[in-house]
Amino acid sequence: MKRLLCLLLICISGQLRLSAQGILDTLGNTIVRIETAVDSSQFAGGYASGPWDLHIGPDGQLWFTDQTAIRRWHPNTGVISTVLRVPSGYFMGLAHHSDFIHQPYVYATIDTGVYYGQSTRIEVWRYRYNSAVDSLEDPLFLLSWYHPGEHSGGRMVFGQDSCLYIGTADYAGLQWQDTLFMNSGKVLRVRPDGSVPSDNPRPDFSWTWGHRNPQGIVQVPNGNIIVSEYGQINDELNLIRRGNHYGWIIFDGNQCIGSIDTCNAYQSTLTFPIDVGQNPPSGITWYDHPSIPELHGLVQAVTGINQGLIAYTMNATMDSVVNKQYYLRYEYGRVRDACAGPDGSLYFIAYDRSSPRIMRVRNALNTGVSNTETKETVLFPNPASEYLQYQTALPATMTTCIIRDLQGRLVLQRNVQGDQGTLNVGHLKSGTYSFQIGSSHPVLLVIL
Repeated sequence: MKRLLCLLLICISGQLRLSAQGILDTLGNTIVRIETAVDSSQFAGGYASGPWDLHIGPDGQLWFTDQTAIRRWHPNTGVISTVLRVPSGYFMGLAHHSDFIHQPYVYATIDTGVYYGQSTRIEVWRYRYNSAVDSLEDPLFLLSWYHPGEHSGGRMVFGQDSCLYIGTADYAGLQWQDTLFMNSGKVLRVRPDGSVPSDNPRPDFSWTWGHRNPQGIVQVPNGNIIVSEYGQINDELNLIRRGNHYGWIIFDGNQCIGSIDTCNAYQSTLTFPIDVGQNPPSGITWYDHPSIPELHGLVQAVTGINQGLIAYTMNATMDSVVNKQYYLRYEYGRVRDACAGPDGSLYFIAYDRSSPRIMRVRNALNTGVSNTETKETVLFPNPASEYLQYQTALPATMTTCIIRDLQGRLVLQRNVQGDQGTLNVGHLKSGTYSFQIGSSHPVLLVIL
């Protein structure tokens, strides 16, 4: 990774200083700072592991699961807070409602036993976020699935259709994919209230089937949903399409593992991966920030062979892989999950199963860039503390700016230019708000 050369260049230039916990490295041609965000003292080690899922919340903080707790790390203050703790089990996947301003719900999957303990049951719960006491309340059970092996799936994402997509494992190859109302070995599509969408391909939660062990799930900007999948020998990257069968237990990757006659019979009806390799995956994220161009596209965490990070460059329609590049290979042990932050940082869980911690990678020269939450409105900086700059696609005419808190109460209203300007928000309390200019769609604003 040319680490020595980078350090020499920095010493000569005299322009950068290393923090006590950070090092300088390179990703391609970009000099990055890699530092510990949440250190291993916060987590259990070994098979108990600790952190499993990373997620940037609507408050701009890094939410993560940690055994029986859901916690947050503040990127500016480093403060760690706990918003939920349950008496037993192991929290895995995590997702916020896509309309969190009006529907303040957080969704979580939980292994009902001990992680890797083959407890046989994974459950999905919905919680309501109470901003007044900063905690998750009112648990509502939505669904569950059976898993006989150590892997269980469990990651989820909200789609642009406001439905929740959840990956579930059929690790033991019991072929439940063709059985109605059995949730294993599938990507499920669920309405936010836990009901079955009327346009699902079957009268149950099934969206796709034939999956061995989906580990990561992400929606890319054009709406495509992509899953990273742990194979028996061949690991997969799958583009998810309604009602498709993805091959297990007939194929592993592109390789036939059943009888030749069976494989030939199914060949024309199955959907094959857009990438196959030997890189046992975990979580996956979409990175499109300009500060580390080498990561643009999909970034996948790898736990086994070739452990580290993989950056997948996608084609224009985001349905095939153009290039696949490994980074930080064997430098940080088993990497359990990866998550892109709005400021261009990339977070990942390092040394899973030994001494887990959450690492942060960012451009060593980057001082922060705008956070684009929609194509209509750009806020900078976001999170903000004193002054906020905005740019919109609206005409340069006088209009109204409105900021509301998460309870919908008006906290600021100003007459402003529609296309761009600066607002003083220093008098607002720390928290998450809805920001709207004229007729544009509201976006989330975080005040520190």
